[in-house]
Amino acid sequence: MTTKPRIRVPYQEAARQLLRQSVFDATRELLDARDWGEITMADLATAAGMSRQTLYNEFKSRQGVAQAYVLRLVDGYLDDVEKAVADHPFDAKGALREAFSGFLAGASSDPMVRSAILGIANPDVMRLVTSEGAPLLEVATARLGRIFVECWAQVDEDQARLLSTHLVRSALSYVTLGPTAGEHPAEDISALLAPFVDAVIGAQVSQDEPGR
Repeated sequence: MTTKPRIRVPYQEAARQLLRQSVFDATRELLDARDWGEITMADLATAAGMSRQTLYNEFKSRQGVAQAYVLRLVDGYLDDVEKAVADHPFDAKGALREAFSGFLAGASSDPMVRSAILGIANPDVMRLVTSEGAPLLEVATARLGRIFVECWAQVDEDQARLLSTHLVRSALSYVTLGPTAGEHPAEDISALLAPFVDAVIGAQVSQDEPGR
């Protein structure tokens, strides 16, 4: 039996990843105790065990730390979405329901995102999902589109982009204005978007049938 060769991460890149993860962990710990508006770069550097200059070299600014932190959260949420879609290869509604439900649960458990959902976020945080939200939208939409193409073979790139764009924008809308007591976001979103996926898959299957 042959084994796959290990992919070596260059030392410099591995060190950079470790540095960034240390900052993200420190950010989360500080956010558990106080609002983002009360956290300085000096606080972050001390909590992460590095100099302020190192922190500035990597993230450029305090807002740069916040944006990188949110993008890292989104990457984790999308890992869960990928699993949900892969676990439901023939059940679009179930996949979308589980994916959106998992996103909302994950988002509400993070102090920075939770503050946005509750409407008490620092203005700097709100800008990350509104006026300065383009990087987040671009990254999340691109990766989500790839997930759909890889897990649902009948969905092409244009269809995946359309679906992922609306799903990400819907997710952001629930962050900037949290659901009310009577709403069921995961059920509603899956009921709305699943017919599109079913129609795409059904149409492709029909075209692939012999004699068509």
